[in-house]
Amino acid sequence: MNNRGNNQQYNNMNLNFQPTKLQRVCDITIPDIFNRRLKTGISKIDALFDDGILPGSAMTLTAQAGCGKTTFMLQMLQGLSTNGYNVGYFSGEESIYQLAYTAKRVQSEQVQIGNVTDIDEIKTYMNGDLDLIVIDSFQALTSEKKLNSRALEKYAVQELTKHAKETECTVVFIMHLTKGGELKGSTIVPHTVDANVKISRVADAEDDGARCIYFDKNRFGPLNELECALTRTGYDFDVEVVKDAELEKAPSKHNRKKADLDKLLNLIDSSGLSIVNAAKALDGNVNRVKHLLREQEIIGAVSRDGRGVDTVWYKAS
Repeated sequence: MNNRGNNQQYNNMNLNFQPTKLQRVCDITIPDIFNRRLKTGISKIDALFDDGILPGSAMTLTAQAGCGKTTFMLQMLQGLSTNGYNVGYFSGEESIYQLAYTAKRVQSEQVQIGNVTDIDEIKTYMNGDLDLIVIDSFQALTSEKKLNSRALEKYAVQELTKHAKETECTVVFIMHLTKGGELKGSTIVPHTVDANVKISRVADAEDDGARCIYFDKNRFGPLNELECALTRTGYDFDVEVVKDAELEKAPSKHNRKKADLDKLLNLIDSSGLSIVNAAKALDGNVNRVKHLLREQEIIGAVSRDGRGVDTVWYKAS
């Protein structure tokens, strides 16, 4: 099975963890790095990351095209830079001129940017005094070593994640998604890193720019989420996102959401509801299926098994 192959690949990773003997937790001294968080000075972002970003950690950022991945990273880096941290944005997707144009538009002009994609060259930058880097995107990384795509993927995440720990330089991988909303490539990267952050559009929001930034996995904190608005000049993190379900003047979208949700819940029988059948019920809208059932999962109304195209939802017992 594919999952077995991915798990085997993950188990073969060499992240340079040193073997230890069994010890009582009370006898273990927690390194000071766990108490030193990188602060952006943007209160909502710092709260999202549980009072700041852990030095030396590795994370992914995924979202559909146009959801604001680059904008979010640039604003976060600008906050860190303003707070005295040394940060860098390595792009293999846009030229530095395109990226600089966006950065100026969202008032992130103190961020250092460069067109660097070679894995080992990026490691040399991390050897300096950089506190956090963004790699846009993981799929654009290159190497002078002769590696096939799967070996390159493994080499990239292993080397950069391990080097992040060694240098205390946090690394963020921006990841591509397919049109169906699935991660491009294997699951080795999200399994290896410490945290997975996602951005999604807020369904049935009054503002088309409404976004939800949330953790799908976080080894060093809770699965926080932040609703905000993407504007032409960047994210407004303090805006209150108003959903049509909360507006008396727009009951139609609320009713449509309820109808779609009822349709999905009624399809869940004892054998569960696959993501394929759920998408068919909503005219192929995979993202809407995930959003509606994720809300139900949070409140404990349904449970989920499997990942990607193997996802199946069950009614909570």
